Amino acid sequence: MSSTNEYGGNISLAVKVIRETYKNVSLLLGEMDMVGREQGFVSLNSKFLRWKSDSYEDGWLLSNFIKLYQLEGESAGNDQVPDLKDGPVFVVEIDLEGEEEYPQITLSRFHYDLSKWERMPAISDHWLFHDPYRLENHFITEENKGLWKSKTRDKSVNRYWGLQQAVGKVIPLVGVCDAASIKGQIFESLLKLPQL
Repeated sequence: MSSTNEYGGNISLAVKVIRETYKNVSLLLGEMDMVGREQGFVSLNSKFLRWKSDSYEDGWLLSNFIKLYQLEGESAGNDQVPDLKDGPVFVVEIDLEGEEEYPQITLSRFHYDLSKWERMPAISDHWLFHDPYRLENHFITEENKGLWKSKTRDKSVNRYWGLQQAVGKVIPLVGVCDAASIKGQIFESLLKLPQL
């Protein structure tokens, strides 16, 4: 009988840990938007992008959160999406599991033909920004000394809203814990990503 209570307690504790983690992620995302504004970044979406599914157990738990930014500046000239700025889209992907089972943040600069955008990304458009380093049938990817590069295959440019190429790097999530580390490790790092 005690093992039943122990197992039940473990489940309840796991749910508490997840809830606390979500609170911390929410605080981080809110602080990112504030610090980003101070650094000249405009958030393209008020909410984070995520993948969720009722059909697959992996989709029941949110473990990957994506925020999109652009630098303040001139309009991209896209009449369908007038809020788009001329220039790259900066992608901040928080992954609680990480590729090596350690929480991480992927910082990327995505270069687009922005005339292909017909609307701003919805919450469920997570895959558009999650896939470029992961799907070899749509992208040519390479990694060199911690820097990832991804070039969209010709057949997939329209599917991925005119994405031409991306460059990014991964940092540990746990080191980003306050406004100073958000500024330095996220937004200053985004600006230092090499041009392709």
